[in-house]
Amino acid sequence: MNEAHAPATALSESDRHAVPRAEWTAGRVASLVIGAVLVLVSLVLVGAGGTALWADRTQRDGGYVTTSVHEFSTSGSALATERIDLGSAGIGWLYTPGMLGRVRIRVTPVSPSSPLFVGIGPSADVDRYLAGVKHTIISEFFADKVEPVDGGAPRSTPATQSFWVASDSGAGVRTLVWDPRKGSWTVVVMNADGRPGIDVGADLGARMPAVLWVAIGVLVAGAILLAGGVLLIAGAIRRRANPATTA
Repeated sequence: MNEAHAPATALSESDRHAVPRAEWTAGRVASLVIGAVLVLVSLVLVGAGGTALWADRTQRDGGYVTTSVHEFSTSGSALATERIDLGSAGIGWLYTPGMLGRVRIRVTPVSPSSPLFVGIGPSADVDRYLAGVKHTIISEFFADKVEPVDGGAPRSTPATQSFWVASDSGAGVRTLVWDPRKGSWTVVVMNADGRPGIDVGADLGARMPAVLWVAIGVLVAGAILLAGGVLLIAGAIRRRANPATTA
């Protein structure tokens, strides 16, 4: 009579090596995808924070974070920016007076000309002053986009207006420094005598005292997201199923 064999209760060494690796379950796929997204977002944050830190440490001109020079011209009597809303809802909160600090506007005539006038005033008052005046609106400063407005000559010279909160006039380079306040503002460049024809280069600068801390905060957030993303990806790749057992 054949001797009965006891049922196997454990895998042999060769069978144990034959157990397949865990399949890609929904949880593992989700961890991998979320980890990859976190890594991508972290790289964007680290890049933005690094750029801000580099600009704050190396690109200041006299203490101001300064743009490159942009050239604008008009056959009319004035160059005027679109309304600049400081501290408004939406993205306007990014340009609060506290965030900007002191602002510097530097205007340089492209060729020798008559004295220039540079002023900042409430947008409503500037609109009334330039109503019916031929001028050019700078719709996008960084893209050098402008919109011409037809009209005639101004009724009076700019320096005679009392609504300017900051202004500067004279020959050569004009530098206007202003401590910004909440509200809607417009920057205007004119010939001091109001005659038409303006051709200038302009750059903008701001003290932006919070740039350093914003850059550090963005870098820290990027580092945290990067660490979280790497941990999720590593966990998804290394996760294994429990060893199979047979009766």
